Amino acid sequence: MSDPDLAGHDTGPHAQRVAVIGTGLVGASIGLTVRRAGLAREITGYDVDADELDAAVEAGAVTHPASSAAEAAAGAEVVWLAVPASAVGAVAAEVGPAMLPGAVLTDAASVKTRVVELLQAAAPAQVHVIGGHPMAGSAETGAAAASAELFVGATWLLTPTTHTDPQAYRRLHGMIAAIGARVIAVAPQRHDLLVAVVSHLPQLAATTLMNLAADRARDEHAGLLLLAAGGFRDATRVAASNPDLWLDVCAQNRDAIVAVLDEYRDRIDALRTSLIKSDDARLRHELAAARSARRALPGKTVPEGALIELHLAIPDRPGVLADVTTTVGGAGVNIEDVTIEHAPEGGQGRLLLVLAGEAAAAAARQALEDRGFHVATERP
Repeated sequence: MSDPDLAGHDTGPHAQRVAVIGTGLVGASIGLTVRRAGLAREITGYDVDADELDAAVEAGAVTHPASSAAEAAAGAEVVWLAVPASAVGAVAAEVGPAMLPGAVLTDAASVKTRVVELLQAAAPAQVHVIGGHPMAGSAETGAAAASAELFVGATWLLTPTTHTDPQAYRRLHGMIAAIGARVIAVAPQRHDLLVAVVSHLPQLAATTLMNLAADRARDEHAGLLLLAAGGFRDATRVAASNPDLWLDVCAQNRDAIVAVLDEYRDRIDALRTSLIKSDDARLRHELAAARSARRALPGKTVPEGALIELHLAIPDRPGVLADVTTTVGGAGVNIEDVTIEHAPEGGQGRLLLVLAGEAAAAAARQALEDRGFHVATERP
């Protein structure tokens, strides 16, 4: 059975029991990939939709189905809330009192500022909250579409705060890295602005383009959609996503999405002006810049390269882990492993970051030194 008090213990990425609350596509995929990687002996699960829970059990994503969220969370070292952002507060309030002291409470919602606040408000003092967002998905929904490969090579965002416990962060980070995802740390508020650009705006843009084409097909030419080639299909793929999910996302991240839509509108207006004025030079510049940026876009790959350690002397104070990890994440660098050691005399500690490759280590070191940290480089 699990240690009744995990606080202060480094259990590594492995757990006796992991709980997944919400067994749709993402939740069931978490269960499958954790089980395949051998990271937990038991995976308890719960979903308000009994059919989804049954499908998760049948798929092997859940080994022990529960009759409530609290029952699923009881005794688990890590509890994942794979529920809509609007449901996080209520579910967290239900599972929090049932969780082990020292356990980790995390989530998979695509908005973070409000969600992290709700998690922290619901979690007891000895339960460690770390917001999370796997940047992976599918137009398909439900446990039947779940895959143990969904997160391999994908980016998984973690949002540490001044309240984040270093050992709990290491445990969750290690588990996510072990399933093959690329972990990037970012502050919750920054997260919401970033995903508004790379996730939420593309959804709304695809929705608008798809509806425009469908309306034209209905009103002007019934065969229009038969002409849809690869470019149109690629650009509108996410328009097939669950509308209820996106209503929830838009409500939770409204301010950031509106700000990005305003900027997008301004850029579309600028393109329109270039066309009206036959400003080919400006139009070519925009097309070439986009082409160059698209070709440089990182693929869904696992970083490779010799492992390099960065050693930092850090003040032993709350928030320093979040400062370091989000600084490295802001440089676009994945941390393979992280260890923090507290000095016995207090006041100072030592943080060890393991990175893959010379380029990643150099970028991370520069970013940290720009923040005022003293960094030493070693090879393990």
